[in-house]
Amino acid sequence: MNTPYAWAVEDGALRRLPAPVYTQPFGDTTIVEIRYTGVCGSDVAKLTHPWQGRLPEPWYPGHEIVGVDTDSGQWGVVDPLVPCRSCHYCDRGHVHLCPRLRRIGWDLPGGLAGAVRVPRDNFVALPPLPDPAHGVLADAMAVALHGVRCGLQMPLGRLGVIGGGVVGVCTAICAAQAGWDVHMLVREPSRSHQLSYVLSSGIGLHHADLPPCDVVVDAASGGSDSSLRLALSAIRDGGTVLVQNAFAPRVLLSVPVRDVFRRSITLRGSFSYCRADGHDDFRDATVVLAKGGEWAPLMTRDKFPLSNLPEGLAALESLSRHRPFKILLATDI
Repeated sequence: MNTPYAWAVEDGALRRLPAPVYTQPFGDTTIVEIRYTGVCGSDVAKLTHPWQGRLPEPWYPGHEIVGVDTDSGQWGVVDPLVPCRSCHYCDRGHVHLCPRLRRIGWDLPGGLAGAVRVPRDNFVALPPLPDPAHGVLADAMAVALHGVRCGLQMPLGRLGVIGGGVVGVCTAICAAQAGWDVHMLVREPSRSHQLSYVLSSGIGLHHADLPPCDVVVDAASGGSDSSLRLALSAIRDGGTVLVQNAFAPRVLLSVPVRDVFRRSITLRGSFSYCRADGHDDFRDATVVLAKGGEWAPLMTRDKFPLSNLPEGLAALESLSRHRPFKILLATDI
C-alpha cells in the first residue's frame, strides 16, 4: 500500500498517476494489498497499439489481481465483475450481460497499483496453490470454463482451439477435462515446443492446420478476422464455432455469409463468465487452479516489478524464443 502511484492511460499515453486514494474501506468494500497483477491480452492490445475504441479517461487497467485482504489477512483473487444484482440478467446469474455491469480494471480502478478497493463479495479466498501467483490465471480459466460448459452444451466430439495464449491453454485444459478430444493450433514453433512439455498427452498440438472438428474455439488475439476464418475452415458442416476472442473495434468478418450458413454452422459468442445454473465460473476456476499442472508455472513465470511495466510490455512484443505467455507485475520484487 506504500506505492504512491498507479499505472494509467491518460490522453492516450501510459503514465504513472497518483494512486486513487485507498486509505479506508467504505460501505461493503475492503482494501486489497496487491501482490501480483497479470496483464491480460485484452489490456496489452490497448497498451501497446493505437486503440480505435473508447477508453475510460483516465483508464486504470489491471483486472487479474492477487493480493491480501487487509481485514482478514487472507490471500485471495479479485473477481473483476461488479453487476447491479437486480436486473433480468443478474436474477438468472448472467452477470456478464448486466447492462449496468462495472468492471474492476475498466470502469473501476484496477490492479496496476499497490492496493485496490473492491466490493467485499468480489474478494475470493485462494485455495492452497503451489504459488499464489498462479491466482492471476483465475480470470482466463473462468473464461475457459464458461465457454466449455455454457457455450458447448452438445455431444462430445473433436474440439479444436485456435490460439496458443493463456485463454487458449485454459480452454484446452477445461475441454479435455470435460471429455472432448482436444486439438490446438499453435503456429509459433517455440510456444508449441514449450506447451508440448506441460500439456497432457491427450491434447494434440498442430502447427499448420486443425483436423476437421465438431467444435472450434477461437481463443486467439483479435486484431483481424484471420483466426475466425481459420475456425470456419476447420469446422465440419453442422458444427459450432465458439468465439472467445475479444476482437478489436471495427474488425469485420470478410467471408461471404452465405458460405457460413449454407453449411448450417453455428456461430456463438462466449463473453466473459457467469454465475448461472448453480455454478460460479470465477470461483470454480480457482478450484481448477488448485489441481495444479506444469502449465501454471509456465504461464506465470515472467514477473516484473510494478515499476517495470514498460519493460514487461516490451518483452511481450519481442520475437524472443522465450517470449512470455503473460507478464505479472509484482509489488515485492
